[in-house]
Amino acid sequence: MRRNFPIAAMAAVMVLLSACSSERNGADNAEIAFADKIITGGIVVTVDDSNPGAQAIAIRNGLIVAVGSQADVMAWRGDETEVVDIAGRTVIPGFIDGHAHFVGFGAQAVGANLLASPDGSVETIDDLVDALKEFAAGPDVERTGWVFGLGYDDAVLAEGRHPAADDLDRVSTELPVMAIHISGHFSAVNTVALEQIGYSAETQDPEGGVIRRRPGTREPNGVLEEQASIPVMFSVVTPTSEENQLYFMTRAQELATRMGYTTAQEGRAFKSSHEQIVNFAEKGLLEIDVVSYIDYADRELLHSGWNSRDYRDRYRIGGMKITLDGSPQGRTAWRTLPYLLPPDGQGPGYLGYPAIPDDATVAALYDEAFGNGWQVLTHANGDAAIDQFIRTIRPAQEKYGAADRRPVLIHGQFVRQDQLDSIRDLGVIPSLFPMHTFYWGDWYDQIIGPELAQQISPMRSALDRGMIATSHTDAPVALPNLLQAMHATVNRTSRSGKVMGPHERLTPLEALKAVTLWGAYSHFEEDQKGSIEVGKLADLVILSDNPLTVAPMQINQIQVLETIKEGRTVYRAD
Repeated sequence: MRRNFPIAAMAAVMVLLSACSSERNGADNAEIAFADKIITGGIVVTVDDSNPGAQAIAIRNGLIVAVGSQADVMAWRGDETEVVDIAGRTVIPGFIDGHAHFVGFGAQAVGANLLASPDGSVETIDDLVDALKEFAAGPDVERTGWVFGLGYDDAVLAEGRHPAADDLDRVSTELPVMAIHISGHFSAVNTVALEQIGYSAETQDPEGGVIRRRPGTREPNGVLEEQASIPVMFSVVTPTSEENQLYFMTRAQELATRMGYTTAQEGRAFKSSHEQIVNFAEKGLLEIDVVSYIDYADRELLHSGWNSRDYRDRYRIGGMKITLDGSPQGRTAWRTLPYLLPPDGQGPGYLGYPAIPDDATVAALYDEAFGNGWQVLTHANGDAAIDQFIRTIRPAQEKYGAADRRPVLIHGQFVRQDQLDSIRDLGVIPSLFPMHTFYWGDWYDQIIGPELAQQISPMRSALDRGMIATSHTDAPVALPNLLQAMHATVNRTSRSGKVMGPHERLTPLEALKAVTLWGAYSHFEEDQKGSIEVGKLADLVILSDNPLTVAPMQINQIQVLETIKEGRTVYRAD
């Protein structure tokens, strides 16, 4: 069942709910409309500051029709009402990731898991080779013709480096092999893959990218950065047949629902990925909502009917995506201060580099977005990239005037305090990435220094300025685990246990809002989603424990037991 809920329709629903309420108060009306489902017997975390003490929820036709005491909600019970006793468990609003790559969930679910502990077991290059060999021996390698895996991290590998072509030739000398870095901004390939891609000593580095070379020569060593990697990576993990595309999309959705997502974001859609989602949606296979942000290179799609505030078959385009630099942990994020530890092939004074060096090109993209009324998401990690963001978006703001556009800064890992003031004044929503405090907090001590490392992902500073901020996983960079995102936002501890910027911690309730209500706001959907309130969609997650009351360091141990989309269960744990 597919529902679209524009504002006018939501107003009509509220009239209906008001009538139903009158019936329960004894008004002389038609037959009483009972709930389809009542959830009771546990803890309800509404994320609604006006109603924090609710005990039960009533659902009818995919909407929440009552939230309150058990006695009040049970008044909605009829002969055919399903009453679900959650036995002391906790129900929260469905998760809404501030930024992720839904199509990439499929590659993450299908490919070899190259993540380090606690999300995987790849701690050495030998571990990585073994994981890729295991995938090569399985049936899924035939779906793309490539041996591939996601998530290796050179900052964690015992060797302290990227795998190279010589390492990956141990996986196969017949099939192309690609290992995708945890940032998504690098990859490593074997000799067969280099030949298939067409990279040789004669190949020039593309703008915004680097083909790393063997020492003393121009021969590629198999490590690819940014625009030398990303276009190839997308083609590798995108199957060509409809059957295999549907398989990847099915696996993506299974992973999302298992993690409690009721709305997922495809945060950098190209024409091919957009078409995959459209095909999946039009077949009636989407069980959760998916909103895409189209890469500026394919922005003609923004003139299609899919660009809408309303979902069609649970899919819509939300706006445009611009990427201004690279990965902070990979040291391609563009900074104003040099990295203390330059990457291979770079000397002292290395700052990273921009993805779009020409300011006029970037400013023209913002002008086009504002002129067409498109929401725009901007990836910028380094403070030099954020300076470029501010100086190129400001002319569009001044030209078109104030309006509720909700532009979003994605990641902002090295954002400065003065830059937070500027983006607040520009009406920008920061979608920050506190999970970095765990995954790379110790690494940042080495590459930018301990003092600046304490300032990454400054969530508290954003909230203290009165800004709405979201948190995200950037999956498949990490697993799409928003409980891990909450854990990092609340605790800010590194892999070694070091606290990374205690002054930037949020409370558990604020951290929950950052992946529910504020995520809905960033998609212009706060009237429909993000909290458990009468009139909103019954998008819910049942958890094993209450994230607001467990010990903060136990938040990431909480389990998703059930995911409910518009009243219908789309995932239930065994």
